[in-house]
Amino acid sequence: MPWYRDWLFYSLLIVVFILDRVSKEIIRSSVAVGASWPDAGLFRIVHGLNTGSAFGLFTGFTNFLIVASVLGIALVLYLFHRQNNSVIWLRLSLGMIVGGAVGNLFDRLKDGAVIDFISVGWWPAFNLADSAISVGMALLVTTLLFGERLGWIKPDSTNEEKPD
Repeated sequence: MPWYRDWLFYSLLIVVFILDRVSKEIIRSSVAVGASWPDAGLFRIVHGLNTGSAFGLFTGFTNFLIVASVLGIALVLYLFHRQNNSVIWLRLSLGMIVGGAVGNLFDRLKDGAVIDFISVGWWPAFNLADSAISVGMALLVTTLLFGERLGWIKPDSTNEEKPD
């Protein structure tokens, strides 16, 4: 397996986590909870505290969400290290998903809620971790469904690297 297999996954995980933390700390220190800037418009910066998951599901079930996040992260890490797949798109998508999940888990452990600050039109407010999870999931589904057609996965191959 090439040396960059784990490096790429963990680098992206760390970058997503750091960008998420920095952005949330900027919001925490500069926008009051419940405030919005500008007051109206299609795109706004807000400071919301979400005790649920995406779209406000499971509001108030913080402990459940913490356990589910830890189990989900552990499962992805376990599967990542068990597979011998050389498909770069899988590593990229999983790095984004886990980086975002770790960012939101950090918030739940620290504050009991996730800071959401990006508001676009009628869509529920979200944060960079949510964006990374969403983009990572879209990339993962695209890779799994269309990877062979796009040339990302070699047909009739396990994509295993040959030993050096």
